[in-house]
Amino acid sequence: MAVLQSNRARKLKLQDLNSFITCELCRGYLIKPTTITECLHTFCRSCIVKYLQDSDDNKCPSCLILIHETNPFDMLRSDKTLEDVIYKLVPKLQENEQRREREFREQHNTENEKKAKEAEESKENAPDFATEPASKRIKLSAAEENFHRDDPQIGVCLECLNDNSVQEQPVRELVRKYIRCSSRLTIAQVKKYLKVKLNLRTADQVEVMCNGEIMGKDHTLEFVYMTRWRVKEGSVLMLQYRPRLDFL
Repeated sequence: MAVLQSNRARKLKLQDLNSFITCELCRGYLIKPTTITECLHTFCRSCIVKYLQDSDDNKCPSCLILIHETNPFDMLRSDKTLEDVIYKLVPKLQENEQRREREFREQHNTENEKKAKEAEESKENAPDFATEPASKRIKLSAAEENFHRDDPQIGVCLECLNDNSVQEQPVRELVRKYIRCSSRLTIAQVKKYLKVKLNLRTADQVEVMCNGEIMGKDHTLEFVYMTRWRVKEGSVLMLQYRPRLDFL
């Protein structure tokens, strides 16, 4: 690797950069780099998530600063730029990681393959803007139309939870409950999607849950998948929605 210094190219060895592109927890190259916003230390996503799940003090493993008293996962951010830099610096790292992920899915995706296929085929679940009046349609530029298209995708199942003690249910089952979307979608956007599909007055009429816990509106699907779903990688994320109690 060559860099310019005083108008001259100077070669750097990859090992000179290792301290910037390796994970302190596993000592390997950073895979899906994830940064703690409180102190800006970066680790592999799986490493820091596992560390915080096993830790009782919610502190950074490098500097021991308190990340968050109750929910340290809210202070984690993916660093896509650093990931791209590492893949360019380290030969075949991206290729090898993709191969490992592919092998993992092949070994563990038995029952979930069918669900993932249903999720891919559920494009009809997307809001049908073609049926809207022309006056309500918005012309998108090519860049806007491709927004989030290159994001990591995730399969999601939206299950309806209704209280049988309530005679007139304010929400109903979706016709197609499997969707595939960007992992950076927030719970607030999921609620807006439900508002459209269920013809609700407001998105706040429903609350979205995972494993019995109500999800915050700013949580991304990636965050929920990492911290609340906790099922083997490659599985469809199971979310439940129900009417908010104060709307009943």
